[in-house]
Amino acid sequence: MPHLAVILCCFFVLLSAPKVWAQEILNVTEEGVAIDGFDSVAYFKQGRPIKGRPEYSHTYKDHLWHFATAANRDAFADDPQAYAPQYNGFCAVAVSEGAAAEVDFINGWTIQNGRLFFNWSAAVRDRFLQDRDQRIREADRWWPEVHSDMKHGLRQIARHRDFPNLGISHPQQAPNDDSP
Repeated sequence: MPHLAVILCCFFVLLSAPKVWAQEILNVTEEGVAIDGFDSVAYFKQGRPIKGRPEYSHTYKDHLWHFATAANRDAFADDPQAYAPQYNGFCAVAVSEGAAAEVDFINGWTIQNGRLFFNWSAAVRDRFLQDRDQRIREADRWWPEVHSDMKHGLRQIARHRDFPNLGISHPQQAPNDDSP
């Protein structure tokens, strides 16, 4: 009978494993809100970072995304692939070098070829733009491995809090006017 208990225990562990292994690792706040609560559609439609509002939320990849307007939320819900940031919101330059890092959602973003990219800082974004095609090719190549390693705890994420001289803390707040 004890063998049956062990077998059943193993069976239930294996049954729950696919959900854990399938989970996406996104750049989220401690509360589980994607990209520090910024509206990913606003980068495209308003051309700037705008903080989303909880009343305009949508769940994607098992995490909550906030939007500034119902229209932006609905656009994202209709086509999240078009508006979700590349590399699940992690730094494009870091991923292109086989690493993972937080980003500056206010000054480190760019849209290239209809894709939203975030980077560690404005200076790193500028580095990304200097050799963008090569960086994108390398990041696209590295991303599956970087993401898999993060999921399994094998790759650390560089955090802004470890570099206080940068003056970037999370969750970031929109600079001035939050309105769309």
